[in-house]
Amino acid sequence: MRRTLILCALLFSCSSLWAAGGAGDGWRISILASEISQGGNQPWSEDPHAGISVGFAYAPAPQWDVELTAGSQSHVSPHTHFVLVPIGGTTSIAPFTDFRRYRVRPVDLAVTRHFLVGQAVMPYVRAGLRYVDAPSDPQTLTTIGVVPIEGPAFPVTVAEGFGFRDRLSAQAGAGVRVRLTERTALRAEANRLLRSDGTDFDPLTRYAVGVSWKF
Repeated sequence: MRRTLILCALLFSCSSLWAAGGAGDGWRISILASEISQGGNQPWSEDPHAGISVGFAYAPAPQWDVELTAGSQSHVSPHTHFVLVPIGGTTSIAPFTDFRRYRVRPVDLAVTRHFLVGQAVMPYVRAGLRYVDAPSDPQTLTTIGVVPIEGPAFPVTVAEGFGFRDRLSAQAGAGVRVRLTERTALRAEANRLLRSDGTDFDPLTRYAVGVSWKF
């Protein structure tokens, strides 16, 4: 709750500054290799893996902008489901775990404060909200009987499905733009969720690099 109030206060303060900021700086579009995190997108690999995102920013004043970014990235995670298994002359069910690929589509809305406006290298800080649309695969609990080689059968509860949930988080970050031409710049940034629990498809810390154009 406190983080939400802090974010709302920041947005309110920014709106006041925009009103007094003078002429705007127009629109900017960015193409980013995004969602880069310390771990890979596969359980057996730590190699970095990036998705792609497109951002649209409007700058009501040269030092401020509001940006909406939509991205897409694939991941691979363990997935448990039940299969039919022939045993003797009968058929039984048994849990089976494999690795399945799925795709998430995060959306970020951020307010950015730029420094050293007009210089070749322009650092910035940002704060905003992030929403991640998780795959629709609710987790269900099923109790099955396991028959050991020796001894009586005993029940085991198995969780079937990914069981992911959509996530809404406050976040903050920092980055830098390096101007190439009057309208083109390279961009690199790091963002951190303002919460304590991360997931494979929504890590706490993420990185992005790309190119932006002003028009």
